[in-house]
Amino acid sequence: AGTLINGCISTSMFAFPLGAVQFTVFGNTKKALTSMVGNTSGGGITGTAVAVASSACASLASCAVGVPQEILKQRLVTKIYPDFGTAVRTIWKNEGLKGFYVGWGPTVTRNLPYVVITFTTFNHWKTHELKRLENKNLDTRTALRFGMGAALIGCLATQPLDVIKTRMMTQAASNLQPYSSPLNCMKDIIATEGVGAFLAGLPPRVAYISPLWGAQFLLNEKITRTLGKMNYKGQLDKIVRGPAPGPGRSAWVKHNGVVWTVGVPKGRERNADINTQTKLTLASIDQRLAQAGTDKSKIIEATVFLTNMKEFKGFDKEWKAWLPEGTGASRATVGVSALANNDKVEIKVTVAA
Repeated sequence: AGTLINGCISTSMFAFPLGAVQFTVFGNTKKALTSMVGNTSGGGITGTAVAVASSACASLASCAVGVPQEILKQRLVTKIYPDFGTAVRTIWKNEGLKGFYVGWGPTVTRNLPYVVITFTTFNHWKTHELKRLENKNLDTRTALRFGMGAALIGCLATQPLDVIKTRMMTQAASNLQPYSSPLNCMKDIIATEGVGAFLAGLPPRVAYISPLWGAQFLLNEKITRTLGKMNYKGQLDKIVRGPAPGPGRSAWVKHNGVVWTVGVPKGRERNADINTQTKLTLASIDQRLAQAGTDKSKIIEATVFLTNMKEFKGFDKEWKAWLPEGTGASRATVGVSALANNDKVEIKVTVAA
């Protein structure tokens, strides 16, 4: 039993941090590429290309951590060293830093296609499943199933490369003549052991990697969903609302350094003209902006609603007099058939906080 689990703890200690590097780089690269090429949620050639490029970046980024992990794992499992501490000290003493990167070439050669195949396969299945269910997230069981399946396909496709990588890593610490290159290793295996040797270790590799990657994909989905909910809640907590003039309404709303509010000619005389109503409307905006901690000098945008476009000049005169000199807004004026309380004017503004 000890032989079967030799090095398991040390290997697993690296596995999840390595997975975190890969998933983080994959997610961020995919987000960046999607922003450049447009929405890829429908899949297709573009979506696959983005997934391939993102997973390739994830693979390369993880190799700096993954290669030392593989060195330690292989030498512990094959009992070249008795424990993790001895392995690290001996490699550093005898080989230096480069000792942790023996087999870098074949590892990248194996890791790059494995990660690309696994991530792209999972992404393809996920995209089509979410599209079919019209949902935003995978359920736990599906994420685990897709993750294990994608990892299995990756294992089968890259098994020969893994054998070459393992031979080069372990032979460097043995008494045998080290292979001069991955090609030399491949030729030697074929000549001395036959093509079937490239399938050596496939069952235990699948038994270890498939559940491990399934768990990582599952955790990634759950963590991403949880963080998304926390971020959404955090954004909601940052929304500040002013007094409610009526059900379902706020006098003003502030979020991320921006204030939105609407002004109406509150307290007007029944027959007040457009100039008077505009002054009252702008005064109400001043009052609401002050409550929100800002003022009209920071105005960004305004939408004006008039029931009679022939009265535009009267409104515009008061508007120009209201704004500080040198201040302007992106403004649109819309003619409407009627406004609440038979008002002549209503103004919606967006202002920096």
